Amino acid sequence: MPFDCHVHPWTLEFMKKNGPIMKACDFFKVDTAKLPRTTGQLLEEMEAAGVEKAIILGQDTHATQNKNFKNYTIRNDELSALARKSGEKLVAFAGVDPNAGRDAVRELRRAFKDLAMRGLKIHSSANSVYPNDERLMFPIYDLCQEVGAPILFHTGTTGLGDCEIKYSKPEFLDEVCQRFPDLRVVMAHMGWPWADVAIAIALRNPNVFIDVSGWKPRYIPSGVLPYLNGILKDRFMFGTDYPMLRQKEWMEDFDANLRPRLKPGVSDLLLQRNAERLLAR
Repeated sequence: MPFDCHVHPWTLEFMKKNGPIMKACDFFKVDTAKLPRTTGQLLEEMEAAGVEKAIILGQDTHATQNKNFKNYTIRNDELSALARKSGEKLVAFAGVDPNAGRDAVRELRRAFKDLAMRGLKIHSSANSVYPNDERLMFPIYDLCQEVGAPILFHTGTTGLGDCEIKYSKPEFLDEVCQRFPDLRVVMAHMGWPWADVAIAIALRNPNVFIDVSGWKPRYIPSGVLPYLNGILKDRFMFGTDYPMLRQKEWMEDFDANLRPRLKPGVSDLLLQRNAERLLAR
């Protein structure tokens, strides 16, 4: 059964408080009238689409200087509670703000130990921090590598307004993965428009995964398919970027436009097995 590795548990009320997110809705031409009203709607939509599990992603900008993101934080306690109530259908990844320094590491340790959160989400552009910042980021990597928790990074361009994509170039993660070889890293959105760089990084760093979130399957670049079907078939993962793309819409597009182009067994790896392997400790 499909495992969506990239879900934002946002509601319309939360999104309306966030100018950068509403600008993303405009960017992606999202019909805001159809956005989820409750977090429970996510589980309903997953069931309707035949999606068994999903990773819900944290976000924290409380110490970031960019005031446009003042309402962007979702408390880890809220995400953890949502996952607990889901009957193991939702897996929670924490959010911490690297700008908080040692407090970020303390909060992340609490999220792993006390809240049973399984990984970490970092949006470098929202936090205005480069992934290879030794002072702010490396203590976070030390902890994640120590406990075996993966980190999912936003990589590539972003529909979010009021931030800069320079922080999210995938090239910075090559240094991170070379310095922390046992750290499991997910590069979200294929790092586009630097998908070739993301693929090159995955080829030389065996603990790097790539998710295809934010893309309808029909639009996945043709240059990615040889790697998805070949040498990196064990490291591409299905993700929607919900609620920007909805699971039912994504699965229908996948069945019509991408599944027929995949070699035997690759669909199962993409939709489920690779995400399970990412989370295995």
